[in-house]
Amino acid sequence: MNQKIYVIFFRALFSLFEGFMSFVYVALMKSSGLNSFQVGLILTLSLMVEALSYVVLIVFSIPRNIIFSALLVTISDVLLLLRNIYGFILIAVISGISSAIYSAVIIIQKDFTKKDYSLMLGSVATTSVAGIGLYYLSAFIGVNLLLFALLPVLIFNIIISMKIKYEEPEENLKDFLQNLRSIGRTLFGVDFLIALRRTFLQGYISLILLSIFVRYTPQQISLYLTLFKIPTIPFLFIGHKISNNVYLILSLLELTSFLFIAFFYNFSLFIFLIAVMLILILSSLRGPSAEQAIMKMLSFSTKLSALFNLLDVMLSSISSLIIALMLEFGLYSLIILMIGILNFMLDLTIYKMLRK
Repeated sequence: MNQKIYVIFFRALFSLFEGFMSFVYVALMKSSGLNSFQVGLILTLSLMVEALSYVVLIVFSIPRNIIFSALLVTISDVLLLLRNIYGFILIAVISGISSAIYSAVIIIQKDFTKKDYSLMLGSVATTSVAGIGLYYLSAFIGVNLLLFALLPVLIFNIIISMKIKYEEPEENLKDFLQNLRSIGRTLFGVDFLIALRRTFLQGYISLILLSIFVRYTPQQISLYLTLFKIPTIPFLFIGHKISNNVYLILSLLELTSFLFIAFFYNFSLFIFLIAVMLILILSSLRGPSAEQAIMKMLSFSTKLSALFNLLDVMLSSISSLIIALMLEFGLYSLIILMIGILNFMLDLTIYKMLRK
């Protein structure tokens, strides 16, 4: 039980800094005088390093160490104090490596039950939102003091990572290829559908709202979207109570919500946000079951997990391009309809995995 608590704490604190970095990294680069093109290049570098790190984890039998990953995160916090282009580039490299190690080592969750996944996902979602809001405190205490205040938290996470005991099974490339042949089609399909859904919900909902409801300011839309997302987090904590049959019913309800938005997307901002909130609630309730099914599909293999995440980086870019092209022609209804139907196909695939 202590090991599970350590893993959940580790994931939650790691997510706290990831949430913090998702906003503060770009904000500090912009305030340091970097133009949008330079910021984009540095963010792209981080993705390239992460993708390359996944390739290394797949090809070579390198012992993965979450202590190293936690240490790299702490170094990133210190480097933010420099606030120059060289420090930002180094952070991009460190973040790519740390993220790859952190997300590929799934053996630490091998003994997790659905209830454990529910607790972990709820904790991670809570700390991620809290991390995004942390930057607001810099208006009162300054950025440097805020970064120093985070150091004890990140050092504490290093200590927690030292207490997590796990042993990775020895995996050679031949075993990896054999496993890939048995689940390859399912892995590619599930990964693409997950990437498409996440790209839409996390990356393009804001853009669609800004494009449709032009009478609202960006600040208003940002505030409303955040307020409507926060109530969805508690449902992750009770997701472990959802049975397989209820999972399917929730999937049908979510499809109905997508269809509703597809036909009434421009009727009212608040009706749109209520429907999005319902989708996120239904997704939160199914989250622990889906997470458990995917981890079992990957057989808690570091190499398969690294491949899954490598594909995720690549497929997210493709998904983003597809949605962006459709937005260029103003096909809002078609985009939402497509996401809804493909998302239901993903749920059916996971439902079959749960039944097995």
